[in-house]
Amino acid sequence: MKSIFTILLALTSIMVFAQKQTPQAYIAKYKDVAVIEMHRSGVPASITLSQGVLESNSGNSRLAKFANNHFGIKCKGSWTGNVIYADDDAADECFRAYESVLESYKDHSDFLRKNWRYHPLFELDPKDYKGWCHGLRKAGYATNPQYGNILIRLIDRYELHQYDLEKLPGTGLPALVVGETVNGVLVKTAETGETVGTIAKDNNVKDRHIRKWNDMPAGAEIKTGETVYLKPKRRRGAKEKHTVTKGEDMRVISQQYGIKLKQLYKKNRMEIGSEPKAGEVLYMQKKRSKEDSVAVAQASPQWKEDEQEPFVNPHSAQKEVINNIDFSSPGALNKKEVVAPDFYYVKKGDNIYRIAEQYRIMEEDILMWNKDLNPSTMSIGQKIYLNRKAAEAASTLVTMQEQTITQQPITDQEVEKIKEEITVNGTVTHVVVKGDTLYNICKRYNITVADIKAWNQLEEATINLGQRLLVSE
Repeated sequence: MKSIFTILLALTSIMVFAQKQTPQAYIAKYKDVAVIEMHRSGVPASITLSQGVLESNSGNSRLAKFANNHFGIKCKGSWTGNVIYADDDAADECFRAYESVLESYKDHSDFLRKNWRYHPLFELDPKDYKGWCHGLRKAGYATNPQYGNILIRLIDRYELHQYDLEKLPGTGLPALVVGETVNGVLVKTAETGETVGTIAKDNNVKDRHIRKWNDMPAGAEIKTGETVYLKPKRRRGAKEKHTVTKGEDMRVISQQYGIKLKQLYKKNRMEIGSEPKAGEVLYMQKKRSKEDSVAVAQASPQWKEDEQEPFVNPHSAQKEVINNIDFSSPGALNKKEVVAPDFYYVKKGDNIYRIAEQYRIMEEDILMWNKDLNPSTMSIGQKIYLNRKAAEAASTLVTMQEQTITQQPITDQEVEKIKEEITVNGTVTHVVVKGDTLYNICKRYNITVADIKAWNQLEEATINLGQRLLVSE
């Protein structure tokens, strides 16, 4: 009897494991992450959740399971992270792969923030989820003409718009900085045994960032009790002036008041590497006059700036909740105005996408302003209007409303059918690169060596550089 019960229990467990995650379960699992990302980036939580439900089929797609990619983002652009190959519109398309679902959510926000095509969305009312949905379709996030309407349907069905009004989980209003600060910059006090490497790893940044932010010479190490900056220091100090005491040097003062060491030297018109005498008054907010020079204690520099590659300030990486997330400037990134001429003459090698990218205009608008334009048969020298006013003046504007697709009633069956078309759920392939082993490949995709051998018809458990391996059934 006991053995029968054990077998039944095992079968029940297998059945539960095999069941697909429902949209409701997916939303409950990731709603807090979506809200956190909303406050960090400005992307409405309803948009993030509805796209997650749609693009990953509520976390059930192969791309979501094997690459933690919940938004179908491909490898285009400057992506330098992990990749995976999956069948979508074409065979073996390259998609971004993430170490965790949280990384996928963060990259989705930043993908929208950095791309000019989505910048107009950040100017909408944050509660205008319908405007966001239609804007995503118009900007080309997906080619399906009903994409915006499907997202709206999902948001309405699961009442996802309620999360657009949520505060940060477990907090009141979003704070600019979380944790201990100096001059408004996040810091920590180094504990026994901590090093540059351990602090960098704990805060999801690189060693060179910690060294750069703390003006540390090459090879120097963190000391117990030392204040460590986890973000770049400011250009101005926390106080207006500081009187130098015996034993203090410029870096100590820089660390004490949260001012960049270079700026401290610059404001006091001192040569980098020189040190002030005790009793000298240093300026930390305004630049001192040329006549008011600082008496230095030594003429020959003892300190040399750590010459590393130029620092590029990364976005704060999140762990489980909201530690070290930068809420100071949500919204579009890399935003700049591009003034387009009234018209453009087609050159050799042009296509409508290149023209749209050059002047940051949607292809859809170009087609609306040029009613006789066929993107497939553009000719060199052809005149194309790049704004509505110029097109109207030339009497070429099509009399039509803005091409925002009107929301039409969509049945649940239609939603499911379109979801199947949009979700990336084709066979998943891994290309072997230097450093790969069967062990780490199996660990990454949560499969076994036996699985790889069976799916790829391998007799031996050996792999070669460039080899394509099926890592899903």
